[in-house]
Amino acid sequence: MNAEDVAAPLEARRSASHVGGRPRRRSADQGASRDDGHRGAGSAAGYESADLPAPRWRLIRVGRGRGISVTTIGASVAIVIFLMLTLAVPVRTYIAQRNEFSELQQSNAELRDEAQEYRNKLAQQNDPAYIEKEARARLGYVREGEKPVVVIDPSRDAQERAERAERKRNETPWYEQLMDAVSTPPNE
Repeated sequence: MNAEDVAAPLEARRSASHVGGRPRRRSADQGASRDDGHRGAGSAAGYESADLPAPRWRLIRVGRGRGISVTTIGASVAIVIFLMLTLAVPVRTYIAQRNEFSELQQSNAELRDEAQEYRNKLAQQNDPAYIEKEARARLGYVREGEKPVVVIDPSRDAQERAERAERKRNETPWYEQLMDAVSTPPNE
């Protein structure tokens, strides 16, 4: 049997089922006479053309065959949305608390470091060598038998002179300051 032998009966069947460009309705016994028990997409309602949409009862049968219905899908979606809305606030609270906990742990570590630093300073200030060093540096204390030497900063005298001149300028009236400014040539 070659391809031409198979194609010829199919062409004859197709042309016989169409009258005037429209599909011809098959009788109930013609639909049942097929020996494979399988109907095409268009033959479910008794039509031979595959261009027509499948009838509603066939779609329902396909859905039932898979065990999934629209109600089941809708209920599943509703349950998922309900769970998401129910769990959103606790999950957000949990995440916020975890962040706060990590921040508090970090601040506790910083406070422990600061407390250790203060303990070290306290131990240092109880040390007699440190106390003596600070008394010499800050207060100018000397031991018995030592001669203190005080070095006077030469810029200190210049600072005192500038302060005296400023006080004198503040004590003179404004009109005398104006006359002094006009009569004295500028320093170059």
